[in-house]
Amino acid sequence: MTLASALLARLRGPALLSLLDQGAVSGFGFVAGIAAARLIDMEGFGRFALVLIVAGFAQGLHNALVTAPLMTLAGSVRDPGRYAAAVSAGALVLAAGLALAVAGALALYFQARGEAVPIDLVTAAGALTLAQNLQLTARRLLFAYEGGGRALVMDLARAAAFPIGVATLWAAGIPLDAARLIEILALTAFLTTLPALLARAADPGRRRLALAARRHWQMARWFLPVVLVTFGQEQLVWILAGAALGDEALGGLRAAQYLVGIVSLMLAATENVVPTGASRAYEAGGEPALRAYLLGVTRRLGLPVAVLLGAVAAPADLWLRLAFGAPYAPYASCLRWLALGVAFTFLRDMAAQIFRARRRTDVIFRAFAVSFVVSLALIHPLIGRYGAAGAAAVVAIAHGASLLALVVALGRGALPRSETSERC
Repeated sequence: MTLASALLARLRGPALLSLLDQGAVSGFGFVAGIAAARLIDMEGFGRFALVLIVAGFAQGLHNALVTAPLMTLAGSVRDPGRYAAAVSAGALVLAAGLALAVAGALALYFQARGEAVPIDLVTAAGALTLAQNLQLTARRLLFAYEGGGRALVMDLARAAAFPIGVATLWAAGIPLDAARLIEILALTAFLTTLPALLARAADPGRRRLALAARRHWQMARWFLPVVLVTFGQEQLVWILAGAALGDEALGGLRAAQYLVGIVSLMLAATENVVPTGASRAYEAGGEPALRAYLLGVTRRLGLPVAVLLGAVAAPADLWLRLAFGAPYAPYASCLRWLALGVAFTFLRDMAAQIFRARRRTDVIFRAFAVSFVVSLALIHPLIGRYGAAGAAAVVAIAHGASLLALVVALGRGALPRSETSERC
């Protein structure tokens, strides 16, 4: 039996749909990134990458406040319909606020560099932030309530719509640049998400909305600081590397990150299933059932993750040259460092699920705070001495530090914390 068939034999139902959907999402991101690198110059690709980094940070905030708590709480609410309506309403308000914040932050960034603010680019960045955060919420809601197949259709539709949009602009003679590509990404996300949003459009009631917000905040109060400190260990590193080394270096780092993203899709796919499964295992059988569940997930995914990382990292320069072009081949060492970081991330995420199920997200925050301090200590010396490779090394070492901190916390036996028993 081949590795692929062995993996598929162990995956059924929601797990298989989750993997297929994340494959569609990450595969689309991978292809869109390659298309951007091929269609515009390396400096323009650096700007494209900058927008995705800032919008990605905003999505991390949205995830911490809305979708990460959702995937743990969805299995324990009394009225799923009202809860889903409350989540959708809150997500819309938050996504709109984050869209304005992203546009404003990028405008300030270009002003600080002494450049004219590219209105089309910052406007497109705001629209992308709004659309993608709504799509993330719709995807998680569909998976939480037995709609994984609909989520897969939504994400495949977006993947199909993007090349159509690019071809339409090309046929109309409209020059392609970073702003136009971001606009197409935003439009395709919104149009494919709209049906799912309209299907759940309902008035949840003020009391239900307030109750859902309280329950989300109980988890998000630690998830949110985690996003802030992880910004320091990854996105901030890319931004500082771009500022110190130029937009071309940022484009090269982003290209390397796209290639390890092939493996990261397996990790991201677990977010659709594992938190809810871990929470249910913990409620049903306590600590032994939780650990058994997570050990099973780790065993099933560990070998495929290791094999894929080796296949990507060993001939790194070849993959960069084939996918992005010869100018990107010198960033092979960056890809290898980032592959090591993904390995650390996989193990760290499995350990973190224990504390998520226990509602001990404060422990996760402290682990990421450690990695944040490590990142800040290493950014200047490693980028100054090793350039882009040093930036990638900072990211990998920071992920390793957060993994180590969680392992230490498990060894010390961090106890479950009792949480309110309020039910939505």
